[in-house]
Amino acid sequence: MNEYIFGGDRSNLSLSQSAEQIVIGVCDDENYVHVFIEKALENYAIEKKFKVSVVHFLSASELLNNDKDIDLLLLDIDMPEMDGIEAGHILRNRNVEYKIIMLTGREDRFREAFEIEAYRFVTKPIDDEKLFKAIDDVRNTIKLKQKVLVFRDGVQYSIPQKEILYVEANRSSTLVFTMNVEFRSEQSLSFWATILDQRTFFRCHKSFIVNMGKIDKIQDSYITMINGDRVAISRRLRKSFVNTYMIYDTKWR
Repeated sequence: MNEYIFGGDRSNLSLSQSAEQIVIGVCDDENYVHVFIEKALENYAIEKKFKVSVVHFLSASELLNNDKDIDLLLLDIDMPEMDGIEAGHILRNRNVEYKIIMLTGREDRFREAFEIEAYRFVTKPIDDEKLFKAIDDVRNTIKLKQKVLVFRDGVQYSIPQKEILYVEANRSSTLVFTMNVEFRSEQSLSFWATILDQRTFFRCHKSFIVNMGKIDKIQDSYITMINGDRVAISRRLRKSFVNTYMIYDTKWR
């Protein structure tokens, strides 16, 4: 198993940078596939301004013995000893949460791959643009799992983005609301706008950023969140918000 990082070391990232990183595992028995994907992902990291860490596995057994956290796995179907489908079943039985993109030249095995909840398929020979598109398709869920730092009663907590309902400006700091808990952050609302996933979060008012996945109802001048809280919508931003919400509802929910 080898690991390569493009764009910087994850351990030295600040909170604002932590939302722009991803760990991708590649499991394939062919060395040339690893070389191709590594170069492609290096280009992807530069293009998308991401911190991309690539972990290589030359067999299913190497993958199954892995103890590193992975956000996304590129998994070959046809490998000796144990193929990708069998390895995928073992991973799912372990309740791994990361997305799996299957690498294969055999369309006849697509049906088997659905049994392990494969998120996408990339056929061989691999086209880097199709690979990038498949990775883009899973970025939203990956980013929402990443955690942000907040405080409550002087104690620091780390919470996933997906648990945030909305963020409210509070003078020079902010209040961060989850379903049942109110946290505080010393960072400004503008700062939060840069680190939250822009496909899921929208700044609907100068004082509010909302998680569109946590909205219950949209009224003329306010939004009702799933916990019953009301968040104001700026008249100037309402049309843009409604259009963005429709895109989110059809593409990213």
